[in-house]
Amino acid sequence: MNGLFKLYTPHGPVAAIERPTAVTVGVFDGVHRGHRALIQKLSTFNLQLSTLVVTLTAHPSFVLGRRQSEYWLDDPEEHLQMLFDAGADYVAEMPFARDVAQLSACQLARMMHECLGMQALLLGYDGRFGSKQNDDFGQLPQLAAELRFDLLHGEPFLVEGMPISSSRIRETLLQGAVGQTADLMGRPYSVHGRVMHGRGVGRTLGFPTANIDLSQTRKMLPKEGVYAVRLSTPHSPLSTLVGMANLGAAPTFGIDKPTLEVHLLDFDGDLYGQTVDVQFLHRLRDIHRFDSAEELQAQLGHDIEQTRQWT
Repeated sequence: MNGLFKLYTPHGPVAAIERPTAVTVGVFDGVHRGHRALIQKLSTFNLQLSTLVVTLTAHPSFVLGRRQSEYWLDDPEEHLQMLFDAGADYVAEMPFARDVAQLSACQLARMMHECLGMQALLLGYDGRFGSKQNDDFGQLPQLAAELRFDLLHGEPFLVEGMPISSSRIRETLLQGAVGQTADLMGRPYSVHGRVMHGRGVGRTLGFPTANIDLSQTRKMLPKEGVYAVRLSTPHSPLSTLVGMANLGAAPTFGIDKPTLEVHLLDFDGDLYGQTVDVQFLHRLRDIHRFDSAEELQAQLGHDIEQTRQWT
């Protein structure tokens, strides 16, 4: 087994593939609706083949210096689970570094044929892989004929007449348009973290908050602001909890460091130490500096009324 690929099934890591596969390759950041449609097409191409997704463990644009930061639309654990939920029988993680970036498309295809039992390769409508310096992507049809694997092409998945892409989703997050984000991803955008003790200011105002530690997530955050949200914990009945979240600084109290604080509606319990998932449903407003705690209290009351309308 070639050490380039780390194999998983829904039940965990495995050492080898048990039967021939139909393969697609990409970053699949966020596993959005377009990704899922591609994987579903692959899974129905030939029922005698296992569906295998080769996913890169780093963004090529970041590794190659074309992007300064590497923020994702998912975390590693949910990335794998969403690929399996989309229809993958196997997921092969391919660490992406500069040495891998030097491999050509045909070199990678040969490796997938030899190491992953590839009998069909499905390319996204704009999907490319392999080195640009050693570009033989256009020779894949000849290689497919030589090695006798099927070369397939996907179609763009359109929303409002435009293809879905991870870049398009990032733009909606930068704008705080989380409703559009959900339309493109097929689910509300979320981040998760552990509830930690905060400053206690919200409780003194009559709006106790769950303060979420985001230090362990790799995910991109939406635009700073106040949001209507839904909160859940794994394997818990808390999935129906709704609230309003302040994402960003707290200028009224002189706090400049971005935080995520969630005030839960109609809830009186203890979440300290639990890992929670916060789904962003709608952006209510910008963050403002208020001249007094009383002005802030009045605004928070209005925010709660709006939150109930969105949840």
